[in-house]
Amino acid sequence: MDIRAISEVVSDLGEGPIWTPETNSVTWTDITQNTFHTANIDTGKTESFGVPSMIGAIAHTKDGHYIAATQKGFARISLEGKYSPLHSFLQDDMRMNDGKVDPAGRFWAGSMALSFEKDRGSLYVLETDNSYQKVLDNITLSNGMGWSPDARYFYYIDSIPGVLKRFDYDLDNGKISNPKNLITFDASTGVPDGMSVSSDGKIVVALWDGGRIEIYEPTGAKVSEIKLGVSRPTCCTFAGPNQDILIVSTASQGIDRADEPLAGKILAVTGTGLSGLPTQQYG
Repeated sequence: MDIRAISEVVSDLGEGPIWTPETNSVTWTDITQNTFHTANIDTGKTESFGVPSMIGAIAHTKDGHYIAATQKGFARISLEGKYSPLHSFLQDDMRMNDGKVDPAGRFWAGSMALSFEKDRGSLYVLETDNSYQKVLDNITLSNGMGWSPDARYFYYIDSIPGVLKRFDYDLDNGKISNPKNLITFDASTGVPDGMSVSSDGKIVVALWDGGRIEIYEPTGAKVSEIKLGVSRPTCCTFAGPNQDILIVSTASQGIDRADEPLAGKILAVTGTGLSGLPTQQYG
């Protein structure tokens, strides 16, 4: 297995990588720095864009731009970085965190209190007609999400208390039901953060303060783990022509980079034996 940094950019709180097959590039956010970056996987050439808001998650749209989960709610961002608020509904002491596009083109994203106050967060869905609704309440730190390859199940992480839930998923209507605590993590060995789902249905989770990626069967049984050499991996996705490059965003926040030179960088992990599902676009 090989682990390398794609770009020289060091993020304070790198998050939510997405792959663009047309340009073989990865885009990710640096939440606390109100910035997002795009880097070519092969050359490392990186473009950076500042925006007037924290961005918890970003995703491609079918019209070639971006949709984002922001400090206030949802916004559109052009490829050139032009920022256009779409829905502003969060209180000043809140922000959006991780988000993903489902196989039907809806954008799901959740909120959290800046103070990590218990039960203040919620999960929202932005429908393809630009309307939005609240789906879940009483979330503390809304985080990673994904869908099984057949779209029968929705996976969702609340980092505090450290539980990954599985819901039945109605793709046609975008409804979730029948929550089940599928995986409960031991906070002393790392906090579950962002996640991805492999093409064969495995659940791939980044462990903040755990220094690793953990891989689970759809049943919730742990298969293996990948040690990364950074304490704070935040999220992961798959990239490359065969979608077999595992991309991991990381944070340098609170880390001595003399001890962890890869902290805050966007990483490419090859040789995992895993591959990913197609990149979904909003709209």
